[in-house]
Amino acid sequence: MDDNKQPSLVRSTMNYGAMLGLALIIYTILLWMMDSLTRTGLASVSYLIMIAGIVFATRSFRDQEQGGVITYGRALAVGTLTCVFAGVVTAFFTYLLYTVIDTGLIDKTYAAMEQSYYDAGMTDSQIEMAMSMAKRFTNPVMMSVMSLLGSAFMGFIFSLITSIFLKKEEDPFESDKV
Repeated sequence: MDDNKQPSLVRSTMNYGAMLGLALIIYTILLWMMDSLTRTGLASVSYLIMIAGIVFATRSFRDQEQGGVITYGRALAVGTLTCVFAGVVTAFFTYLLYTVIDTGLIDKTYAAMEQSYYDAGMTDSQIEMAMSMAKRFTNPVMMSVMSLLGSAFMGFIFSLITSIFLKKEEDPFESDKV
């Protein structure tokens, strides 16, 4: 392939990341509408959505833009970059959710944290100390930054695994045929 015809990894992963980010936003909106954002069990479904997005992006890139072949490293890059771009989209949405859409959501988050500390059997002084620490790091800006970093990190971890199954390298014996 010519260099000018080489598919743009960044452009493609940006598109796939936007689609994955949109899917994660829709899921977050559904959780928010059901008042279930603070339930950790339901939040783990977002990891399944992320894995599905990585698989979709990598397979599409491999089959539609790479002629059906992709190395492990390239598959890892596609999955990771897709999640980075999805993280940018979801970080922006997270900020909007907590600052514009539902300004009382941060208080619900604090209440859920405090209840989980009580359920864990912490004393009042331990809970007070834990809540003061949590409030330093639990604000819309920090939550958005952590959303982006978490998406990039989990995308890398999931891509390490999915790339094993999605790589498809060129058969060296087929290239000899004319």
